[in-house]
Amino acid sequence: MDTKQHYKSTHLLLICLSILILHQCSAFGSMLRGGHANVLCITKEREALLEFKRGLVDEHNMLSSWKNEECCSWSGVKCSNTTGHILVLNLRGNFDTSLTGNISSSLVKLQYLKYLDLSFNDFGGQIPKFIGYFERLEYLNLSSSFKNTGLIPIQFQNLAHLKTLDLSLNSLTVKSLEWLSNLVYLEYLDLRFSNVQAKNWLQEIIKLPNLRELYLSACQLPVIIPSSLVSTNISSSPLSILDISYNGYSSPAINSWLFNLTSLTSLDLTGNELGQLSSGFGYLKSLEHLKLFGSGIQGGIPKSFGSLSRLRYIDADSNNLLSQPFSELLDNLAGSNQSLEYLSFEENALTGSLINLTRFSSLRKLRLQGNSLNGIFHESFRQISSLEYLDLSNNQMTGPLPDLEFFPSLTELNLQSNHFYGTIPQGLGKLSELKILDVSFNRLQGLPDSLGKLFDLESFDASNNLLEGTISESHLSNLCKLKSLNLYSNSLTWNVSVDWIPCFQLQVISLSSCNLGPYFPKWLQTQNEYSVLDLSLASISDTMPSWFSKLPPMLTYLNLSYNQISGKIQDLSSNNISPIIIDFGYNNFSGPLPTFPQLVSQLRIDNNQISGSLNSICKIRSAVTLDLSDNLLSGEIPDCWTLMSAPMVLNLANNRISGSIPYSLCSSTSLSSLYVRNNNLSGQFPASLKNCKGLKVLDLGRNTFSGEIPEWIGTELAYLGILSLRFNEFSGSIPPSICQLQSIQILDLSGNRLSGRIPKCLSNFTTMQLLQDGSSVSYDFDPYTPRVGTLYHGNALVQWKNKESEYRNILWLLKTIDLSSNELVGDIPNDFSRMNALLSLNLSRNNLSGSIIEGIGLMKMLESLDLSRNHLSGKISVGLANLTFLSVLDLSNNNLSGRIPSSTQLQGFDSSTYEGNIQLCGPPLPECPSFAPPNLHVGHDSSFQENDDDDDEFLSREFYISMALGFIVAFWGVLGSLFFNNSWSNAYFQWLYL
Repeated sequence: MDTKQHYKSTHLLLICLSILILHQCSAFGSMLRGGHANVLCITKEREALLEFKRGLVDEHNMLSSWKNEECCSWSGVKCSNTTGHILVLNLRGNFDTSLTGNISSSLVKLQYLKYLDLSFNDFGGQIPKFIGYFERLEYLNLSSSFKNTGLIPIQFQNLAHLKTLDLSLNSLTVKSLEWLSNLVYLEYLDLRFSNVQAKNWLQEIIKLPNLRELYLSACQLPVIIPSSLVSTNISSSPLSILDISYNGYSSPAINSWLFNLTSLTSLDLTGNELGQLSSGFGYLKSLEHLKLFGSGIQGGIPKSFGSLSRLRYIDADSNNLLSQPFSELLDNLAGSNQSLEYLSFEENALTGSLINLTRFSSLRKLRLQGNSLNGIFHESFRQISSLEYLDLSNNQMTGPLPDLEFFPSLTELNLQSNHFYGTIPQGLGKLSELKILDVSFNRLQGLPDSLGKLFDLESFDASNNLLEGTISESHLSNLCKLKSLNLYSNSLTWNVSVDWIPCFQLQVISLSSCNLGPYFPKWLQTQNEYSVLDLSLASISDTMPSWFSKLPPMLTYLNLSYNQISGKIQDLSSNNISPIIIDFGYNNFSGPLPTFPQLVSQLRIDNNQISGSLNSICKIRSAVTLDLSDNLLSGEIPDCWTLMSAPMVLNLANNRISGSIPYSLCSSTSLSSLYVRNNNLSGQFPASLKNCKGLKVLDLGRNTFSGEIPEWIGTELAYLGILSLRFNEFSGSIPPSICQLQSIQILDLSGNRLSGRIPKCLSNFTTMQLLQDGSSVSYDFDPYTPRVGTLYHGNALVQWKNKESEYRNILWLLKTIDLSSNELVGDIPNDFSRMNALLSLNLSRNNLSGSIIEGIGLMKMLESLDLSRNHLSGKISVGLANLTFLSVLDLSNNNLSGRIPSSTQLQGFDSSTYEGNIQLCGPPLPECPSFAPPNLHVGHDSSFQENDDDDDEFLSREFYISMALGFIVAFWGVLGSLFFNNSWSNAYFQWLYL
């Protein structure tokens, strides 16, 4: 008992001594940390962080917590619970919040640092060398923080304990990778978007004994020479994940080494130029994840893929030359029929029908959009019960849809733009997981009652089909998980009770072309989470309900166009959270222009009856497109554009607006298209437009602008593709600088008072000339708005083939010059013949003289030519008969003479084409005099024909003149002698009566 008691006493004494020692150590540690017993942070490390902070610019207050003495509680800082040393510094930024400035070398004092993340900031400069002295560092992420090109510091070879190194998105130049050899614990290396110049990059990386993940996307990797790999044991590498996307590699460039990396489970070859795929893929038997997106695959997937029994994911989208029968593709992937979960071959050239899919029992996502698949759904297709995502859109499939109740797990179904017909099968109503449904652009009729049984359906997209019939409550009542309903471009009639309340909350409502009217569906009031609402072409003839003023704040797209909605537009300014597109065009809205959300990015209320001033648009701050055309708006264009970002498109055509173009409209260079035709604008040519240097479309037609066209129009507005000043009161001459508009395709100066000669330099318009291969350059004037993600289709009023028409979708294909109805004088410049891509030329109703240019036959693309009501003389050039596309010709009311050249082309026009030229003859006009030599038909020898026509013209004119003079001389030579000489006259009459 004494011995046991002794042991107990000793044990208790040891415990007390341990507690005392720990207390003393804690007190000593507190003294080292500044004498504060409750502070864990070490003073010199806190001071190092504060000095580091002073070198930064923290506009987003990321370091607002860096104030008190306990630095271990600061944002992004973590310390050891025992020693107090800082172990983690995580200051990762993002696109919204980031740090700028310089990194202080004071951070070197954090010698116990194991984790450093400074990624997604903007420190400029190069990577500091001192980071290579954190010898205990295990994790280093400097991604996208040092934007200036530089080298990786050689000091990084000191980071012997590093496991993760991310230097991606810094545009680094990597001349050598020999420093990697010291990083024996490295498991993760990311150098994406670096310029790797080291030719032995693979040999150096393979040496790393623990490297599992390697990311070298867009690194301009040198091609590995096979002979350099003789002594390299690639197969021993533990590499599991490899990304060498976007390096321009072909299959031969990777065959010698890639397929020796037999440990690979994930391989990304996106954006290369592989061509024919190698059979070597069969050696990568551990492969589970393969990305071949946009990798230039030709042919198809080889049979060797049948060895990839673990393959779960394959993405081979966007390979235009991947033209393989779908059945063959599936046969070559048969080895993974138990493992494959994700199969994506969108935007390729796969052919055939959907067969043999049942063997892939684990398939969850099947994406085959944009191929050439045809045929019908195979009956056995229904057995893939695990399918969650099916996209067969934009193919050529036909026949009825399969019974969809056999896909109970389906969450998204996209079948738009095929040739399906009939009804949507009854089983659709049992897809309880469905969230997205799109069956647009087919020939389906009606929706099945079973649609209502798809309880988990999240998306239903039936857009762009030819669905007909009725949608009732039974179709939708059980789709409580539905998030997206897309029936765009169908003719379905909505038939639900007035008080129906759906169980779902939709995020996308796209019911364009469905028959919803005549009233707005009341059930829409129950939806408060949607971001897209498209009720265009929905046969609604109601007034806008009051609840529209309280639309969901996350709404980004609102389309009510092409209905018969009347009354006033509700005040929509409450929606002010995110940019929004609003399209109310082609309705019967009236009243004043309402207040719209400040963040409206595209606003279209064209073709309505909106009246009053434009002042309310001044409250819009970020519009990219403003189309208020074809209304009854009046007053002046407000001068408030400095308060808002000027739009790319401003269309105010066909209103009653007066005044002039305000100077502030060109306060920025973003304005691309300005349409103000058919208003009451006046004054000189708007000098404010001189600053709109990015202008591509300028339509000032049908106003009362006056004065001269400024000389600077050709230099300051050099990108103009459409210039229409038609029917104003401009005077003076056409400025020669207009010839500098090399992108011009529609030049319309008609209906003014322009005088002087036509500039001879119009042939400088490069878009009016054919290229050597017979094609021509055409520019699309419709701007793409990146913030909105849409293309604005502009329009122009063009005199085309003797008819004034408004063109929109094909506007960019037109190439026309219209100088008609002015006071121009002089000859038609011969250089016009160089404009051999011109489609329409109208010089009518001027005072032009001279002849039709000799080279008119070179303008081979000409479809419409109007030279009427001028003072042109001479013959009609035979070359005109060679214009095979010419369908409209008017040469009337000139002084042309001679025979109309014989050809199928010229004789096919009505006689009115040539009337008012009294010296013209030949079909379709009356025949020339019978003694005139016959006109030769147009053939291959044009020069001979033209000379012959010259002779014809000479005989027709000189012969008549000589005959008349001869008659006069002879007549008066005889009778005159008799009249003046009596003896001769007596002798003559005596002889006459004998």
